[in-house]
Amino acid sequence: MKTRVWSIVLLIVLTAGIVSCSSPDQTSAATDAGTQTTEETTQAISDDLPDLDLEGWQMRIISHHDGLSDERTIWASEMNGELINDIIYTRNSEVESRFNFKMSIYTGDFWADDYNKLRASVKAGSRDYDMAFLLPFAANGSLVFDKCVYNMLKVPYLNFEKPWWHTNVNDLFTLYGYLPFVSSDYLLSSYQYANILIFNKIMAEDFKLSNIYDLVRNGEWTLDKFAEITAAVSGDLNGNGEIDKEDRFGLATNFGYHAITWGYAIGEISVKLEDDNVVLGYKNDRFYRLAEWLYDLLYNSGNVFEIGWDMECEINWDENRVFMQALWVNDLEKFRSYKSEYGIIPYAKYDEAQKEYYTYVDARSGGNSIPADAETDTIANVGLVLEALSCASHTKLIPAYLESVTASKLTRDDDSIEMLDIISSGRRWDIGYTMATIDSYTWVIFTDLKRSGGQLASVLEAKTKQATAYYNKIITAYKELSEIYK
Repeated sequence: MKTRVWSIVLLIVLTAGIVSCSSPDQTSAATDAGTQTTEETTQAISDDLPDLDLEGWQMRIISHHDGLSDERTIWASEMNGELINDIIYTRNSEVESRFNFKMSIYTGDFWADDYNKLRASVKAGSRDYDMAFLLPFAANGSLVFDKCVYNMLKVPYLNFEKPWWHTNVNDLFTLYGYLPFVSSDYLLSSYQYANILIFNKIMAEDFKLSNIYDLVRNGEWTLDKFAEITAAVSGDLNGNGEIDKEDRFGLATNFGYHAITWGYAIGEISVKLEDDNVVLGYKNDRFYRLAEWLYDLLYNSGNVFEIGWDMECEINWDENRVFMQALWVNDLEKFRSYKSEYGIIPYAKYDEAQKEYYTYVDARSGGNSIPADAETDTIANVGLVLEALSCASHTKLIPAYLESVTASKLTRDDDSIEMLDIISSGRRWDIGYTMATIDSYTWVIFTDLKRSGGQLASVLEAKTKQATAYYNKIITAYKELSEIYK
């Protein structure tokens, strides 16, 4: 969607006559303000689901919960006047009323406890849950080894042709006709945990860099241009001849987690499973050049300020001494109180020949699964509800969220809304990141970039045998699952 479309949809969301996803004959036509939906719009937002009465069915959801991310991405217990909370609450309530059922939420207590609870239920045959909001990264390869989650390709009512489904997930995680989890606009977290860059508008004016949005639009926002601008704005402010936190920097970033994102930004995926083959990425000149470029940027240039694993930067944004900072979209809320305005931009492309801008969606974006022992009627009910919730999120929640973290509350910047649309369309997932451990082939930029001096070819080669063996076990598990779900 373009900026104008987001704005129109947000207007519909925030006026009294909120248009809801429904079957075509249920879609309302007008708002209190006299705004009418056209036939084309009505058709575009329809989920095409049948009118069914679930007769008071209780849908029990097990959700991830820890100190950084939790059930609030899908659940709100009550209206509290906060825009996104209230849209989630209203969305859930409308779908409950439409199909005559009730949702209840159960949470894990730490990193992988939600998956552990689901697995324990399946192993015991107690059927404690009907759907799960899991972090597949926390479950790791157990997600397929344990055989505790249903094949999402077999779930009735899920229409992956609809625009609210993140089919990149389907493409990467489907093998032999089995898919352990799905992602859609129902999961606000799939947007919240996308990696982005922000730039300081005051510094952009000072250094005559106001055309940075045009660089993105024109396809000129590349590794070389990024390094050029980063160097141009950096400086030794205290004159001591040393690089320290009193100086000015072109970029503030985590040298581990954020560094991994650059591999995805140039279009690389670490692991793909194709039939019986483990296809390992990164073994090409583009990636090797990226590693050398990144090593020089982070460790030699003096233009980058390192922030901690918690992604908190010691240099206050209002000091105007950091031009760009790496963030999750969700982190923009932290910048609400700052006076210095920022703009949102994607990570840079490899070169101008690369057609799209890409970013990685952190594993905290999660996914939806169904317990493997769910009864047939339950599976159909979950499919019906998940499709309706995904459609409602696509038309209401996601536009409002993207607007709230750009134009309406924080940056008040139409250009940033456009940039966030570009970023959203370029989100990537990776089975290598999701199903591996930190000390793995996928994390090589984090674990080995500094030690190797940016020379990762031999490092990747040394990790190839172990990675291939591990993912062959994943393939074997998929084959076994495909036999179960024939």
